Formats: sequence, structure tokens, C-alpha cells
Amino acid sequence: MAKKTPPFLLAALLVLPGCAWTVRAPSALTDPVPVWITEYGKHCRVALPAGDSTFTEYGFGEWHYYALEERGWLSTLRAGAGLGSGAFSRRTLLPAADGTLGPRQTGGTRSERIAVERTQADRLRRELDARWQRNQDQVRLRQVDAVPVSRDPAGYHLFENSNHATANWLRQLGCQVRGFPLMANFRVEDEAGHR
Repeated sequence: MAKKTPPFLLAALLVLPGCAWTVRAPSALTDPVPVWITEYGKHCRVALPAGDSTFTEYGFGEWHYYALEERGWLSTLRAGAGLGSGAFSRRTLLPAADGTLGPRQTGGTRSERIAVERTQADRLRRELDARWQRNQDQVRLRQVDAVPVSRDPAGYHLFENSNHATANWLRQLGCQVRGFPLMANFRVEDEAGHR
């Protein structure tokens, strides 16, 4: 006889995917630069200005699921349970002529722009580039989108996933992040709290 799934677990599985998290950019910037948050289905990444006309986009995932693109139940369970290893992506993006990074440039489903302080964006980019350099001896190119992904020592699990990494990077940029970033269901608010 099959075991019944507890009602609280069913409720969590129905409610959690709909939970949105909110990003509010820092205010009173002295030297603002644009940063882009892009949604890729259930996951999101952050693109930082690279000092020229390009942006460098960073993402985080689980090695088997994100880098090796293994999408079966075993890989999904391994990733969610934290039994695999981390993966870190980095790629260069060229914005459109008007300076935007939309789905055409990223391959994502949507992109949102926020303004942050240049010194904080530069500091985070240097930190993430150094992380990439430490990991670059184990790099794979994803087949689905040609994004280079390296093995990463950071642990990955359901409650420390790509969206949590994105939210943490946004906090380092001085943004306020509210809500639980389990999925890529983020909203960007202005200083007054409007979307």
C-alpha cells in the first residue's frame, strides 16, 4: 500500500513556487551603474558592468544539473538534497544599442535593470572574477546555451540555490532583498516601493 503524502508537504509544494521575492535598489547613489537580473525559467543570474560596453553575467547551480545538464529525477533529487557539488558560470554579454540587456542578448525569459553604486559593482565583479579564476581548471560549456560553467566548492541545495546566490550578490550591491528566493519569481521596486 502506497504511503500518503502529508498535507503540509503538499501545501508547501503548491505554495513555495509562487512565493515572490522583492529587490529594492539602493538610494542616493553618487556614481550609479546599471546591473541586470535575468530570469532563466526557475533560475536567475546577475550581470555586472565590465568597465567597457559589455556586461559579465554570473550564475550558480549544481554541477550535474546545471553544468552537465542532467535533468532526470536522480539529478533533481541530488541537487535539491545537497548531495552534489556547486557550479559557477561566467560569460560576457553585449547589450543592445540602447544599452539594455533583454532576452535577445541573454537568452532568458526577462531581464530587469537596477542601479547600484559603481564601487560596489566593481568590488563584487572582482570577487566573482577571482572565484572564476580559482575554478577555471574544471570548465564545461553547456550545450543548451554555450554558457561556460566551472566546478565550485560552494555547496548547493534547495535552500541555497541559484536564486539565493543572486539575492546574496544583490545584497552585496547594497540592495534590499525581501522574501524567500526559492524560485526566480523576483520583483524589482523603486525607492518608493513601486514596481
